[in-house]
Amino acid sequence: MVTATGNCDLQPPPLSALAQKGSRRCPPHSRTATPELKLQRSLSLSLSLSLSLSLSPWMLLLRISAAPSPGPIRSPGQELRPRAPGLRRDKMRLALWHWFFLLCALVSSSWSLSSDGLALLALSKNLTLPSNVTSSWNASNATPCKWYGVGCNKRNRVVSLDLSSSEVSGSIGSEIGLLKYLHVLNLSANNISGLIPPELGNCSMLQQLDLSQNFLSGKIPASVGNLKKLVWLSLHYNSLTGTIPEELFKNQFMEHVYLHYNQLSGSIPVSVGEMTSLTALWLHENMLSGVLPASIGNCTKLEDLYLYENQLSGSLPETLSRIKGLRNFDATTNGFTGEITFTFENCKLEIFSLSFNNIKGEIPSWLGNCRSLTQLGFVNNSLSGKIPTSLGLLSNLTYLLLSQNSLSGPIPTEIGDCQLLQWLELDANKLEGTVPKEFANLRILSKLFLFKNRLVGEFPENIWSIPNLESVLIYSNSFTGKLPAVLAELKSLQNITLFDNFFTGVIPPKLGLNSRLVHIDFTNNSFVGGIPPNICSGKRLRILDLGLNHLSGSIPPSIVTDCASLERLVLRDNNLSGSIM
Repeated sequence: MVTATGNCDLQPPPLSALAQKGSRRCPPHSRTATPELKLQRSLSLSLSLSLSLSLSPWMLLLRISAAPSPGPIRSPGQELRPRAPGLRRDKMRLALWHWFFLLCALVSSSWSLSSDGLALLALSKNLTLPSNVTSSWNASNATPCKWYGVGCNKRNRVVSLDLSSSEVSGSIGSEIGLLKYLHVLNLSANNISGLIPPELGNCSMLQQLDLSQNFLSGKIPASVGNLKKLVWLSLHYNSLTGTIPEELFKNQFMEHVYLHYNQLSGSIPVSVGEMTSLTALWLHENMLSGVLPASIGNCTKLEDLYLYENQLSGSLPETLSRIKGLRNFDATTNGFTGEITFTFENCKLEIFSLSFNNIKGEIPSWLGNCRSLTQLGFVNNSLSGKIPTSLGLLSNLTYLLLSQNSLSGPIPTEIGDCQLLQWLELDANKLEGTVPKEFANLRILSKLFLFKNRLVGEFPENIWSIPNLESVLIYSNSFTGKLPAVLAELKSLQNITLFDNFFTGVIPPKLGLNSRLVHIDFTNNSFVGGIPPNICSGKRLRILDLGLNHLSGSIPPSIVTDCASLERLVLRDNNLSGSIM
């Protein structure tokens, strides 16, 4: 709206003034022009000319209708009688005035861009828009409703602006706050930089705000907390700093919050519990500190909670137990302490990871109720006790990562029932006993890490027949047994590390012939026989450590000719002959 100072009227001038070139109702210095008025001034000359030409016939008719009619004509000797009122003439005059003002309205609307259109044009001054956008953003249109990326309601008010993935650059100006009816603002996946304008908080009708995947910096304005109808907030993949405003989370309608991959600091606001409709909260890869507020338990509809790679600390609140439908909970790489006191009896978890924290106590047995669980990770904590046998009930489990703890006791044979396992990490614990032969049932297992435990006995040969094995790291135990010939048939095998065990027998002669091995370390075992002649045939071998064994025979020439990628070769303390020069 145009504002005026003093008593100067900014309504359109009378029609008589339009015919007078340069006529003016009030001087330029007596009014304050908004962006809308500036654009209207640029159009005033053409509008005045058009009106003067198109309305001339109507002006003539109006003059005729307004002229006084002559007196009655009488013949000689005729008596003069009073004339009846000119009702017909008055009706005609009224009708002409009606059509005149209707025409004025139509002509005016066809030449004046709406206020939302003016706001968008002003917004575009700070943004660099591609040609496919600028070609349709035409100031001569009555409304911007057919402009690229713009959507309107039935009243031609702009309700959506979607320029996502459109190669837009520049910055977001304060004019964004003029779009009062905006419901959706999506500028994601562009090259926009600068600050988020606080005037954005004036768009009180906003329901979806997506500024993700840009180069925005500075703080999240507290005024964004004014957007009480906001359902979807995406600001991820930017360079935002500062704290999360307390007001931002005071929204009972908010369902999705994505603030990850920024540089946000400070604590998670206690007001997080006021987002009672929340289903997704992604705060990972920031610099957040402090505790996870107990009020998180009020977000009973929450399904995704991602907190990984922050600096959060303290105990995980027991109130997490209230979130019955939680599916994904990842708090990896923080400083959480204490035991796991929350429970999910009717568990819906699919991903549960607390790796790289300082969690202590035992692995909860209730995890056996989480039949939808696909990934379970507790790497590098201070967990103790035995591995629960109930984990064998997790038939959908693909990743079981329990390494670098203080777990003890035997490996449960029930893990062999998790036949969808692809990655099994139990290394760097205090596990004892033998490796269950049931592991051979894990037919799609690709990575098996059992190193640095207290495991003994013969390593089950049938494990070597699992066709998808890529990495087998079982070093620093007390394993015995031989390597079967089927080991050489594993086409995906890249890393086999067995050092510091008691393996005997020969190394399979065809090892390396069918696979593209990268890392072989058999140091400090009791292997005999020769070095397989085709061990470098995959031409990717970088490390070959065979020292401290009982190998004999000549060093294969292929180690020189086919191992150009080799970075480390250790053959010492064997009975080998030949040269590697």
